[in-house]
Amino acid sequence: MGFVDTWRRVMTDPRSFFADMAQAGGLQEPLAFLAVCAAVDAIGTLLMGWGIRGMLGTFLTVVAGGFVAAAALTLVAQHLFEGRAGFEPMFRVVAYAAAPIAFLWVPRLWVIPLLYSWYLQIRGVERVQEFDATRALLTVAVKSAVLFVLVVGLVGWHL
Repeated sequence: MGFVDTWRRVMTDPRSFFADMAQAGGLQEPLAFLAVCAAVDAIGTLLMGWGIRGMLGTFLTVVAGGFVAAAALTLVAQHLFEGRAGFEPMFRVVAYAAAPIAFLWVPRLWVIPLLYSWYLQIRGVERVQEFDATRALLTVAVKSAVLFVLVVGLVGWHL
């Protein structure tokens, strides 16, 4: 399938998409999908006036964040909920769950693509880890909380 067909399927039928998604086969295909979603988000960021630095920062943050999120999801699933899937299937989940990120640049509505991306991650984790919906939700929630605290600490924000 091409990017547009894959994107449409992820967005409209996530259960079926993740049920049919290969859990192995390398990172090239999901990384390319993630990179295209990141590029669309980066171009939107540029159009919103954030400049070239903002565009490049957005692209790099989304792609690097995909690897970090997949690693965090893998660790949380394996160590807290006895998940069996490794990094590759979890990276595939994160990469394809990034489909809504293409619209993250839209002012005031950015929260909708973010929430839908989390929903897609829950569906993907449910499938690849063979979890029930509760454990999948908790896995994504713990991952998100850990990454939030990590970012707050690294940036130096004070809560």
